[in-house]
Amino acid sequence: MRMPKDESAKDGRVWLSVVDANQLPAILGCVENWELENIPEKPTLETFPASPRAETHKLIDWLFHELLTVYFGEATVPNE
Repeated sequence: MRMPKDESAKDGRVWLSVVDANQLPAILGCVENWELENIPEKPTLETFPASPRAETHKLIDWLFHELLTVYFGEATVPNE
């Protein structure tokens, strides 16, 4: 993916936003109940907190990887 010329990726903010934009819909579709401070009870793409940027990215990244762990755990058939 090429970054727009007018946006700087040197600090990673543009890249983090692209990654989060791809992961957040899956998270919002899977999480039934939110009990975290400063996050709405039923967040959407528009209402999910976007700042402070580094911290929200860490949360999204952690949640997405937890979902992957569950998904791959369910999809993997153990060798018998």
